[in-house]
Amino acid sequence: MNITTYASCEEDIARIAKAHGASEVLLEPLMLSRFGHLTRKEVENLARAAEAQSLERVLVWDALIPERNIDEMLKEIEKWDLSLFTAVRIQDPGAAQWLLTHRSDALLQLIVEVGSHNLEALQGWCECFGPRLQRLVLSIELPEEKLIEYCESLPCQVELLGAGPILLFHSPRALLSNRFSPPQPESIADNFRIEAISSSTESHDRLFPTIETAHGTFMFLDKDQFILDKLDKLLDAGLHTVRIDMRHTSTSGGFAELIVEVCDAMQLDSCADVRSIWPRVTRSPFFKSNKTTAQFAKLKSRIPQFRNENGLAEVVAAEKGECVVFFTRQAFDSSGDFLLVLPSGEDDLLIHGACFRDSSGAVIDRCEQDRIVVTQWYKKAALGALLRYPS
Repeated sequence: MNITTYASCEEDIARIAKAHGASEVLLEPLMLSRFGHLTRKEVENLARAAEAQSLERVLVWDALIPERNIDEMLKEIEKWDLSLFTAVRIQDPGAAQWLLTHRSDALLQLIVEVGSHNLEALQGWCECFGPRLQRLVLSIELPEEKLIEYCESLPCQVELLGAGPILLFHSPRALLSNRFSPPQPESIADNFRIEAISSSTESHDRLFPTIETAHGTFMFLDKDQFILDKLDKLLDAGLHTVRIDMRHTSTSGGFAELIVEVCDAMQLDSCADVRSIWPRVTRSPFFKSNKTTAQFAKLKSRIPQFRNENGLAEVVAAEKGECVVFFTRQAFDSSGDFLLVLPSGEDDLLIHGACFRDSSGAVIDRCEQDRIVVTQWYKKAALGALLRYPS
């Protein structure tokens, strides 16, 4: 197993070089990376220091490129000496295509954490970029069984976040600076960063770390991803790299303060010790199963089911206090009791003694199919409600 992590100073490089299993450093420049703060010269110096320690060097170009920034960002990347790096990590497919066209020697590590969650899509990226695609960085939202399948099926390296923050939300808009009114960044070259804690009326007791940079606003879960104690099956299936992200746990400015302790505990198969030294509460919310769709059945309206099975008529108009207009879906006798299935999900409305009239206003004893019929007003009768017989 190879371990990759972020570095922001030469002390980080020295720590990573001592950590068992750590073989690669991720270097984030200010203009190209979402959370980067290093200048081109600083990143290149760190790359040389990592090379001297026999570490792989990855240039992180994970910022998405809006049209307003494309010229500025492409002019920046043209200045880089990419021979200092073993690969470039990219999230924007357009940036990846530009790199393939203009830098024929660069290997790609494509971030597919957002979207591309099915095997066909991932294989499509492998076919698109061919041998230049060194690695796919997969989403933590994939459950273990899918990750195993993908590790066994994909022709390139596969990476997964083993421990680190969980990104909940990203917007290219400046959502914090408009509220706190600090100086606005004039370009992506500005070292601009706001850190705040967010909450909502629905979850006021939970505080979510939120960061704004020149590349947008990012909100994180209040608990970290942690599967370092659950990797055996993935490693057997061919998982190549595990990412350990400690940028948010730094207290002295470095990004890899605990990397030696974490890697030593993993080597000793003592991940419980890793959890104990990890500064934040940890979870693995998707690893065993992704249950984010579990509520869909409860949210789904019953109307289509009843419409297809035994729906008699559907509300197509209503005048409060006056009448309800139905379109009949089948023929039925107008006498007896009926239920009105409400699209809001409220309890069915029992209708007793309804007086049905045709479009001319005449009272009718039988409603024929595909006709407009009118009844007296019923409270809660709404567009789309379905009339049926009681069960």
